[in-house]
Amino acid sequence: MTASPVFIALSAFGADVVRKLGQGRFFAVAAAAGAAGVEVRRELFVEAAPPLARLKELATATGLRLFYSAPFELFDADGALAGDALAALIAEAETLGAEVLKFSLGHAPADADLTELASRLAGVRVRILIENDQTQQGGRLGPLADFLARARADGLPLGLTFDVGNWRWTGEDALEAARVLGPHVAYVHCKAGVERDGGLVAEPFDPADPAPAQIFARFAPGLPRAIEYPIVGDDLDRATRMHVARLAAL
Repeated sequence: MTASPVFIALSAFGADVVRKLGQGRFFAVAAAAGAAGVEVRRELFVEAAPPLARLKELATATGLRLFYSAPFELFDADGALAGDALAALIAEAETLGAEVLKFSLGHAPADADLTELASRLAGVRVRILIENDQTQQGGRLGPLADFLARARADGLPLGLTFDVGNWRWTGEDALEAARVLGPHVAYVHCKAGVERDGGLVAEPFDPADPAPAQIFARFAPGLPRAIEYPIVGDDLDRATRMHVARLAAL
């Protein structure tokens, strides 16, 4: 079996540490561990002007592919398309040299007019992916499936980032979601939602749990998948290599 490309969401190295040291500090760690790329997180920038061009150069130097993630909802609380903010994020992603820009659906009306969205996406080179997040408006199966089906029927170049663990936060079944959404999936966020101290936390998949392999079987083979749980250990390089290798073979 051919290993699939593994990305590392840079939040996996700890949000506080990454904000302090900068996201570029972890490119070499990811590259040495055999990762195909990293997911740059907009919320981890502390600079007023994020160093996107510098990160692009660093990615070239380390041989890493770049995906870009933003804490952004495509439709605001009033159901309106956040078009200007979307355009700004697309410009950032292009400056970064990212292949993918990912964000959440937000409060999309069931009858949303997608004409403006189609216009905003015309000619855009970066791949736009919607992610199932941990909210009721952006992380439930029904609205996501309906929106993606409508977008596909209208010829919009949208795909899905399938976050395996986030279905725990919205109380839905990940395997059923994979069955329904599988044709739309272009990228997989990998974590388990595990109950700890009365809440849910992100952890690696349990090697004994058959569910992740069953979920991946619903997707096209070879999709990029990302570590999106904390990478911990006294030897960060060694721990990162182990998690990359384990996820690549899943």
